[in-house]
Formats: sequence, structure tokens, C-alpha cells
Amino acid sequence: MSESSSESPDSAAVLESMTLLATLSTAATVHESVAQRRAGRDPSAQEPAGQAAARLRNTADTLMDLLMEMALSRVPLEQRDEEPLPHAVRHFDLLLKMRRAERLTQAAHQHLLSLYPDVSEELVEEARRTHDEIERFLRAALAEADGPHLSDVLEHGMSLVVWIRHEV
Repeated sequence: MSESSSESPDSAAVLESMTLLATLSTAATVHESVAQRRAGRDPSAQEPAGQAAARLRNTADTLMDLLMEMALSRVPLEQRDEEPLPHAVRHFDLLLKMRRAERLTQAAHQHLLSLYPDVSEELVEEARRTHDEIERFLRAALAEADGPHLSDVLEHGMSLVVWIRHEV
């Protein structure tokens, strides 16, 4: 028998789905890392300039798409008049996307280090600061504490991408 659209989903089923999604996300990240290492690429090692620039552009494009997706979704971080379950799902989605943005800014920083001194020291530092701001946002969101505002984090991330596109 099918559930009518007016009935709310079972909280346990939603939690189980969110757990599965988080597990799959982590598994995909680990798989990508293992594949890179098997291909002989150490993400922490210096790359040739051409390769670093190409990967940086790809990383920056992916980061901008992700930041725009978060900005356009207008996810409320505070539960106002929203039901608890939909709020939890939206908040969970935001945290997964922000965790991905954190990994992308870390990769961008690493690519910029490979390009230094052909890129400005200020740009390399801005990538590090943006990464750190995303980490602070995630820690604060998980602890339900005060931290950077989502709009500020998104703005700084987008600004970083624009700067990368201009300089590289």
C-alpha cells in the first residue's frame, strides 16, 4: 500500500537515508583519493605548473558551481516555522555541500602552492583563509555555536574563485 503525499515520512527512514548518503559521500571521497594515489598522484606533492593550473581551473569551476548552488538554495540555518524533519534534511544537505567546498578549497590551495611564485602570495593566503573560514563555519554549525555567517562564507568563496580565474 502506498503512502499518500499528505503523510509525512517516517523520521527513522529519513535518518537512515541521511546516514546512507553521508556514508556514500565519504566512500566516494576515499575512492577518489585512493584512485589518485594508485595513479601515482600525491595530492600533497608539488605538481608541474601546467598540470596544477589545469586542475586549479577545474577545481575553481566546481567550487563556484557548488557555492552558487548553496547560495541559490537559500537554506535557512535557523528553524523558524519549519517542521523539524524538513529543516534537518536541508541543514544536512548544506553541511554535506559545505564539507565538499572545504575539500575543494583545500585542493585549490594545494594547486596554488604548486604554482607559487607564479601566482601572488596574497592569492595563496586567501585560499588558506577561505578554507579556514569554511572549517570554522562547519565546526560552529555542528556545535550550534556562533561562527561565520553562511552569506559571508559563500561570498568569500566566490571571491576566491573570481580571483583565481583572473590570476591563473
